[in-house]
Amino acid sequence: MTLANVLRQVRDNRHFDLASVARFAQISPARLKEIESGVREPSFKQLQRLAEAYGVPDYILGAGGLPNLPEQQILDFRKRAPRPARLSPEAMQRIWATEQAVVFTTQIWGALELALPSWSKEVPTGKPNTKIAGLLRHYFDDWFAERRAGLQLSGTADQTFFAGLRIFLEALGIIVRVNDAPADEFLGFFLADRESFGSIFVNRRTLAPKAQLFTLVHEVAHLMINANDGARGGVSDPFKLNNQIEQTCNRFAAEFLAPDEIFRAAVELVGRSDRADVFRFVDSVAQHSLLSKFATAIRLRETDYITQEQLVRWTAARATMTRKQLKDEESDASGETFGAPHAKRIGEVGYLPTYVAKVAVEKKLIDFADVTASISISRGLQDRAFSLAARRMEVAVR
Repeated sequence: MTLANVLRQVRDNRHFDLASVARFAQISPARLKEIESGVREPSFKQLQRLAEAYGVPDYILGAGGLPNLPEQQILDFRKRAPRPARLSPEAMQRIWATEQAVVFTTQIWGALELALPSWSKEVPTGKPNTKIAGLLRHYFDDWFAERRAGLQLSGTADQTFFAGLRIFLEALGIIVRVNDAPADEFLGFFLADRESFGSIFVNRRTLAPKAQLFTLVHEVAHLMINANDGARGGVSDPFKLNNQIEQTCNRFAAEFLAPDEIFRAAVELVGRSDRADVFRFVDSVAQHSLLSKFATAIRLRETDYITQEQLVRWTAARATMTRKQLKDEESDASGETFGAPHAKRIGEVGYLPTYVAKVAVEKKLIDFADVTASISISRGLQDRAFSLAARRMEVAVR
């Protein structure tokens, strides 16, 4: 098989359009079309970039045979009827990197014969609904109260809540990664396999920290559903309610982040004059809640504090706002993307993979180069990343 045919068929198998591959590989669409038709041969550098776009080694593409690529099984929950996602190479890079981290963490965990904390058996589980959300929030609040000082988290209330929740989840064996991805492709995704750790990815390019927090809990609900239906994973946007699954996950996230009694207490803090104007009403309640303004507006409607007409008017006005106007804060919800580079890298990679790597290096199961190759923490950051991850994970699991 000619290289041109291999490149064309691999792109078809990955369900990538020509323009997105050309953009990722920094090749003009016209040039890529010529390469795929056999009119031009790609340079070595171009072949490397195309191999990266397709998630395969460049020597495989150049060998003349068609790589054995597994069928993409990530579902797209943004659709009215969830079906296999069709994503760009940029978006797939995040999924492939997360899959690699999951495999690495699972394999090393097993080799080290590590175990989840004893308290993990007490955590409320089941199909995600408002009752389970309330029970889980109550358990997390107690857990966090006992460990907050030891975790030594910094930032706003939103940031410390996010950071505490992600460490709680990672102590339970759910890898949480917060990084940039194409904002128009997904706000988050989850990966699940009965033989491996679950994983959640939160897109750092979302509009506001509270939206990232909502996405994190939304994906937790997806993982809880997965425990019953066995879906391998999926991408989603909590603010596009196109199907019942997304609505279920949103109700769970709203109840977890703003339990009914807490939400109503936040509403009671708003004066009558602000309640008379739906825009001031939403803004005021959001200031006293962990919910984003969008989620707050939905919650106000569900609790009959505003009418459907008011919600429609508020949503229509919001649609005309600029990205800058919509952004609640300039910082990231995770609280780890500013300051020390090693803290930022842990936020992107996850505490659990970093901690497992540290233990494996200490026991000489792997070396520093393996860590760089598997979870992309450079040698220069590893010592400080290991120290921070170990300190917080050891507090979390006690």
